[in-house]
Amino acid sequence: METSKILEEVVQTMHTISDINAAASILNWDQETYMPSGASETRAEQISTLETLAHQFLTGERSRHLADKISGLNGTADSEPLLKLFIHDFERASKLPEDLVRRTSRAQALAQDTWKHARTEKNYAKFQPVLTELVNLKIEAAERYGYVENRYDALLNLFEPGMTVTQLNPVFDNLRTATAEILTAIAPNLDKVSDAPMQGSFSKEKQMEFSKYISGKMGFDFNNGRIDLSTHPFCTSFSQYDVRLTTRINENDLHSCLYGVIHETGHGLYEQGFAAKYARTFAADGASIGMHESQSLLWETVITRTEEFWTFALPKFKEIFGESVAKYTPRDYYRAVNTIKPSLIRTEADEVTYNMHIILRYELEREMINQTIDLKDIPEIWNEKMRRNLGQVPKNDAEGCLQDIHWSFGGFGYFPGYTLGKLYAAMEWNVLQTQMPDVRSKIANGDLMPIREWLRENIHQYGRSQKPAEIIKRITGKPLTEKDFVEYAKAKAMDVYQVR
Repeated sequence: METSKILEEVVQTMHTISDINAAASILNWDQETYMPSGASETRAEQISTLETLAHQFLTGERSRHLADKISGLNGTADSEPLLKLFIHDFERASKLPEDLVRRTSRAQALAQDTWKHARTEKNYAKFQPVLTELVNLKIEAAERYGYVENRYDALLNLFEPGMTVTQLNPVFDNLRTATAEILTAIAPNLDKVSDAPMQGSFSKEKQMEFSKYISGKMGFDFNNGRIDLSTHPFCTSFSQYDVRLTTRINENDLHSCLYGVIHETGHGLYEQGFAAKYARTFAADGASIGMHESQSLLWETVITRTEEFWTFALPKFKEIFGESVAKYTPRDYYRAVNTIKPSLIRTEADEVTYNMHIILRYELEREMINQTIDLKDIPEIWNEKMRRNLGQVPKNDAEGCLQDIHWSFGGFGYFPGYTLGKLYAAMEWNVLQTQMPDVRSKIANGDLMPIREWLRENIHQYGRSQKPAEIIKRITGKPLTEKDFVEYAKAKAMDVYQVR
């Protein structure tokens, strides 16, 4: 009875904090979509006020009193996810003073606008002062959070609970080696595969029509969600009943809009799939960035890049785009969307070389947070790593170190989740094929809802109530490994490029 009463108080407190955070998220979403450019300063203050208020509620006297009550249950709360989450978030938030939260929130809101201007002007020097401020703020936070071996672990743990530099380094080293091996194997046949079917002249309206059609087939509920345009595609939600996706459109290339929408829909399905009992609580969130990415990447890079997917999608595709795509077959599109070619831009990279973009960013921000590099040297270091890893050298800062928004919103520790998502997705795909032997025929028939339901049953409904390591072990029976992804990527590359 006592546990039940404490849980009721905790849920009420979570509702208040979640509502404040949702309001801040709406302001962030608006900032990236419809906000007039002159509102940046005011918007930064508004977001800062809300995020500081949420921090006050989470660390205030009432929450402290609740935490003491939970501790007094002598371990019986361990079986209740919401109580465990409350204690975890309370203890973590309590390590940051209110002034640091306010300064960080304001700096991040202003930095995003500065990043946009610096990127447009291709001028890293314009962004460096705010980057310096953000790095210093994150170093201060990391020291307050605490860590055992590496300062970067404190920030990495915010996005991927339990993950450390010590665990990541060998995984990333193995991926670097595997990527080089794949590129070497397909090198003689590189000119035999082209993404020409995805290139041409395609109106924004038709691209959005087809992309929304695929999103709906995947199971995205447009009664509880919408798609808009933004500079950088993203998914955000204010509850599982209000999920917002954004994309960007290149009228000469179908990849950007279509696969951007598919990727964000994968995120959106996760957000819409949380159990109803977790609404407006701390559990209504992804288990980690990596687990969230696995939900988008399973759809974007695995399911919808199969020949079976294009067997289903091509008739509708031809109906919308007409003569310009009439001559192509599902095999043509399967090969076109799986081309492997080192490139400068992370969001446009193929699934094999993409990991090299993440490893570069991981290494850079790990060194930034550990203060082992000078921030003025970022463009030079970036360009050298791109040359060494992918044989590409950016012509300017917009193609290089300014291409991503993440550092401007203080997302240090976020990038590794993208590659972890690929690893989780490959592991999930292997199990899905075993448990649903006809999954490929379902895809070929456009019957995608059973896949969504499998994901909802095994992953989505739990939200943040289970840790990523617990989820992947429960589903696959083994801990995180890069081996499933490497085997999957090699097999696809050999098929697409007809390497025997």
